[in-house]
Amino acid sequence: MHEATLSAARAPVVLHGHHVRRLEGVVDFVDAHLDAELSLERMATIAAISPFHFHRLFHQWSGETLNEFVRRRRLDVAAGRLRHCPGEKITTISLNCGFASPEGFARAFRERFDMTPSAWRGGGWAHGRVPANDSWMCGIPRVTIAREPEMDVLFMRGRGDFGELAAPLWDRFTSAVRALGLVGQPLMFMGLDDPAIVGASRCRMDACVQLPAVVGALPACPPPLLHKRIPARWVATLDYDGPADDIAEGWRVMLDQWLPQAAFTLAIGPFFERYDPAQGAPGSRNVRCRLGMPVDPRVG
Repeated sequence: MHEATLSAARAPVVLHGHHVRRLEGVVDFVDAHLDAELSLERMATIAAISPFHFHRLFHQWSGETLNEFVRRRRLDVAAGRLRHCPGEKITTISLNCGFASPEGFARAFRERFDMTPSAWRGGGWAHGRVPANDSWMCGIPRVTIAREPEMDVLFMRGRGDFGELAAPLWDRFTSAVRALGLVGQPLMFMGLDDPAIVGASRCRMDACVQLPAVVGALPACPPPLLHKRIPARWVATLDYDGPADDIAEGWRVMLDQWLPQAAFTLAIGPFFERYDPAQGAPGSRNVRCRLGMPVDPRVG
C-alpha cells in the first residue's frame, strides 16, 4: 500500500452528528433483519457512506467491526430465544438468526457463551445468577394480549447500565419533548438488549414519545432525536407499580411464569415500558408503567 494511503487508513475518523444518526439506523436495520444478508457493502449503502469510510466510522463508533457486531447480535438474540422459546427448534432459531447451518451456529455459540446451545437451553443461562426475589408478585401474573397498530415515535438513545443511565436520559429527553410540543403523548422506555446476555455496558435503551396519528409529513426531528416506525404487532403487557429497582422482577414473571403456559410465543423485537405522562415517567424511586414484549400466536 502506498505510504500516503496507509497513513490515511490509520488516521482517526471525525464522527459528526449525521454520521451517528446513519450508524444508529444501520444498527436498527441489523436488529430487524438478522436472517438477511448483512454485508459491509449493503450496510454502507443503507448508511449512504462509502464502504471504506463506513468500515472506519463503524469501528471507531462502536468498538467493533460490522462483522463482529452482526455476529454478536445474532448470537445474543438466539440466546434469548433458546431460553424463552422452549418449543422452537434449535435449527429454526439458528436459521432465523442468520446462521447458514446448525453446525456453524453451534461453533459460534460455544465461542460466545462457552457452552452448547442445548446446554444453555437446559439451564446453563442461569450459571452464576442470583435467584430472583418473588416478593412483589405471587402466582401467574395477569397479562393482557393486544394487537397494537403501527406507530411512529421520536427517540433518544443511550448506551450503558440501565440503572445508571435511565434518569439522566429521561431528563434530556423530556426537555426535547416539551420543546416539540409533545407533552401528554404516551412515553416508552425501550430496551434493545438483555443485560443478562450482553452485559450492562453494552445495553442500548431508547427513550421514546409516540407521535400523534396525523395525516401528512412527520414533524421535524432535530438532533439528537431520531425517528422510527414500529410495525403493527402482537404485544403482551403487564401492569407494574413498585420500586424502580425491582422492575426486573416484572420481566422475570412474564418470561418465566406467564410465557411457558401461554398460547403465545416470544417474537423477535424490543421490550418496552409504557408510561402515562399523567402518572409519571422513569427516573423516580417508584414507577407505574406497563411492561410490554412482542409475541406471536403459538402454532401447533
